[in-house]
Amino acid sequence: MKEEEERRKKRTLQYKELVGDDLFLFSVSQNLMTMEKVRCRFEQLAVEILDYFECDRCCKCCTEMPIHLNDADIERILRLDGDALFDKLDENEVDNYLKTPCPYLEGDSCTIYENRPAACRMFPFVVIRPVPTLQLCPMGKRIFEQFKNLTRKYGKKDLKVEWEEGTASECLHDYSSETEKKAVYVALPIPVLENFLRYLHLEQP
Repeated sequence: MKEEEERRKKRTLQYKELVGDDLFLFSVSQNLMTMEKVRCRFEQLAVEILDYFECDRCCKCCTEMPIHLNDADIERILRLDGDALFDKLDENEVDNYLKTPCPYLEGDSCTIYENRPAACRMFPFVVIRPVPTLQLCPMGKRIFEQFKNLTRKYGKKDLKVEWEEGTASECLHDYSSETEKKAVYVALPIPVLENFLRYLHLEQP
């Protein structure tokens, strides 16, 4: 992983030297705009797909996962909780993350549910990789099973997806007690999610 990162940095510097500063900065800004567009579309699709599913309320996402706050989240929760919010941020993180477990969790209830962060509204869809990703928590597994069933029914029969595997000791978000390798999340590109949403619409009476 570290070697791949070094190679990527080297290729970036080579490209910058080749095209010059102005064109390099233009390319970077265009790339960032594209990434932001993809992220916004991913969030929209995630929320629409989640309308068809109900959370298992296992609260593992609240107790085990770092919850990122974007600028809009901070603004919204600040209005609600005031400066107390800053005591609930993880000081070990460079970016804005709530402490783990989430300080706004009481029992199995979210005390700021109507004002919860975007990351919570989207979960188990998560922005952690270049390709939009579905975390395989109990709810995520049900979503993915439905996705596979509907894809076989309406889409291609030969279903291919990208899995990320790891052992329980290697994976931070491992929702299984098994120790052998298992999938902990699955990458689902935007066009795949768009098809999935279309299949869900088709299932409605």
